[in-house]
Amino acid sequence: LTAPIPSATAEITTWPSAAAGAGRRPAMPLRAMARAALLAAAVMAHGARAEESATVRGRINIPEKFAQGLERGRGLAAAKVLLDGGLSMALPTSDGYFALSGVPLGAHYLQVVHPELVFDPVRVEVAEPAAKGAGPKTTAYIADLEYGRGSKLKYPLGLAPTGKFQYLEKRDEFNIFSAFKSPTMLISLFSFGAMYFLPKLQPMLEEEKKRAEQEMKDRAPRDGDSPP
Repeated sequence: LTAPIPSATAEITTWPSAAAGAGRRPAMPLRAMARAALLAAAVMAHGARAEESATVRGRINIPEKFAQGLERGRGLAAAKVLLDGGLSMALPTSDGYFALSGVPLGAHYLQVVHPELVFDPVRVEVAEPAAKGAGPKTTAYIADLEYGRGSKLKYPLGLAPTGKFQYLEKRDEFNIFSAFKSPTMLISLFSFGAMYFLPKLQPMLEEEKKRAEQEMKDRAPRDGDSPP
C-alpha cells in the first residue's frame, strides 16, 4: 500500500499551533500594524501643522461715547471678527476678548463687523518662529488699501470703533443766515437795493448837474472879456 500524495493546492497555515506553547503570543496581523502606522503619521502631521499656525488674539472695546444710543444687545453681542473675508470667524466674549486659532503663515485681513459701528480693518502678519521650538511671530498693522501696511498696532490687538454708520442723511437745521449765502438771494438783495436808492440819488444828481451848468455860465463872460 502506498500513502496518497498531497495536492499542490493544499492549504498551508502560518498561524502558530497550540503545540507551539501556551506562553508565546501570536504575531500581530499586518492590517493592525498598518493602522498603527497611519495613526502615528496623522498625529505627527497634525503637530507639524500646529507649529506652522498661530492664534490671533485681541479685545474689542466700545467707548462710552459710541455705546450711548445703542439698543440692548447691540453692543459687543452684535460684533463679529472675520478673517480673510469670513474664512475664519470668532465671536467676542462679554468682556470683548476673541481668539482665532489655526491661522497659517502669511498676511491676513481682519475685520470687526458691527451693524452700527465702524472699525478700521487690520492687516495681520504671521511669520515663521525666530527660534526652533518657539511659536510663530504675529504682528498687526492698520490695513492700507494703497500701501498694504499702515500704522503698527500693539499685539494682542486692542480694537475700538472709529465712527457710526449713517443709514439716513441727517437734515441740516434751519439757519436764517444760510439764506444770504445763496447767489440768488444776493442778486435779489442787490436789485431791491438799487431800486430803492436810485430814485433818491436822482435829485442829488440833477442838483449837481445844475450847479455845474451855472458855474460854466458864470465863467463864460469872464473868459470873453478883453484885457484892458
